[in-house]
Amino acid sequence: ELLKKILAKKRSQEQKKMSINLSGYNPLINKIIISLYIKGIDELEIRFNDKKEIELIKKHVIEELLGFEIIKQTNNSILLNDITDAVTQEIDDIIKRIFFILKAMGEELINSIENKEKANQVVEMDHNVNKFVYFCLRMLNLRGYKEYKKTTQMYGIVSILEEIGDIYKKIATELEKKNKIDKNNISVMKDILVSLELFEKLLFGFEKETAVKFANNYELIKRKIKGNGSVDGDLARINESIIRMNNYLLVNAF
Repeated sequence: ELLKKILAKKRSQEQKKMSINLSGYNPLINKIIISLYIKGIDELEIRFNDKKEIELIKKHVIEELLGFEIIKQTNNSILLNDITDAVTQEIDDIIKRIFFILKAMGEELINSIENKEKANQVVEMDHNVNKFVYFCLRMLNLRGYKEYKKTTQMYGIVSILEEIGDIYKKIATELEKKNKIDKNNISVMKDILVSLELFEKLLFGFEKETAVKFANNYELIKRKIKGNGSVDGDLARINESIIRMNNYLLVNAF
């Protein structure tokens, strides 16, 4: 166990450099860059044949890669470098921040629906969820979780948190289309916020009473979702995503 931690720390201290030509990889370019970031690359040179491709990734990808900054740019390449010290960052603090943003997204969504307003802020907040999720996954790859045997489960949980942010964003865009969102949908959204709160408590301090409340709330939400329309489907997906996180958690809890 100690050897694993030492090796993980050593790996995190070794600077990893990479140069890659991504011309012709569209629409996979974003995914490739994010994957390399999560993998733990510290210095990444991205080369293209078309300058327009560079501008595209600057706008849509790099702003979500926490700590990655452009330190050099030519007509057909950009050089990214990690300016943070990931070793000193506490993974638990980052995960708590992700939960905070997700709960804020849920609350903002409810307020927007009740006040018949657009939910533009929810869409913007999803960028922050992505930013902290990618950073957290990067740290888990670089050095593992503090209890090393829980690394795989924590990686799975954090990945699902990004999915929840994406679904909240999707619901927010549904408001733009004037899709019908009824009182039952709002009630379910409030129940989902309870589930997120309970799961966060379980993640950082597992207790039987909280676990039972969480399971009962999951079943309540399942019963309340009628299955009519896309919003019901989105809320069902969030509910199932949260219970999938719980499956990872139970591996660690017992």
